[in-house]
Amino acid sequence: MGLAIGVGALVRFEQKNPKAAEEMRRDLAYINTVLEREGLPTHQEPESFDELEDPWPPTRASLNSFPYSWLHYLRRFAAHVIRDPRWIPYPVEPGEDPADDPVLRQLYRQLQSHLLCHSDSEGYYLPVDFDEIFFDPKHKIRGGALGSSYRLREELLLLTDPLEIEVDEEGNLDDDYAAELAAQRPTGAPFAIERLIWISLYEAARLSIEHKTAIVFF
Repeated sequence: MGLAIGVGALVRFEQKNPKAAEEMRRDLAYINTVLEREGLPTHQEPESFDELEDPWPPTRASLNSFPYSWLHYLRRFAAHVIRDPRWIPYPVEPGEDPADDPVLRQLYRQLQSHLLCHSDSEGYYLPVDFDEIFFDPKHKIRGGALGSSYRLREELLLLTDPLEIEVDEEGNLDDDYAAELAAQRPTGAPFAIERLIWISLYEAARLSIEHKTAIVFF
């Protein structure tokens, strides 16, 4: 089993899994009560994407599902950069679990990073601009934490220089370069897994913001 990342999920669920669509509707209805209570805009998930190209989403990432552990490779990398932007990257040693990295565990406890402080198996990022991660004491937010697609994209862009990823001044990827990133193999080159997961999350955040659709971890 592994993590799948989707955008436009409600439309696909309606077509292929009506029960999952109903669960997502209930989740978002409750989340909107949380957002409204905090004085934030609520989120209305799109019901269709008829105006968009088919198939949808037009993602440039090669992966939309991968082993749970791969997410922790990027999180471990991000934790070190967040703690020290001058950090000289070094890869995870063979046999080590990136989820056990002490810097990553330290930053988990600070509960400030939208990239780090989110379930690695389920939950949502919404195209709503807010800084504070929402943790629900009633345990009714799937995955326990609600993140912002805007903050996720912002945090991913902090990693471009350390990961040697090229973006323009506005944080955009050239199509040809995005294809080159997505085509790399997860083994061999240093930080190959980190770069693959980076573009998967970056593309999810880009599409979420552009089309006002939730990122769903499932």
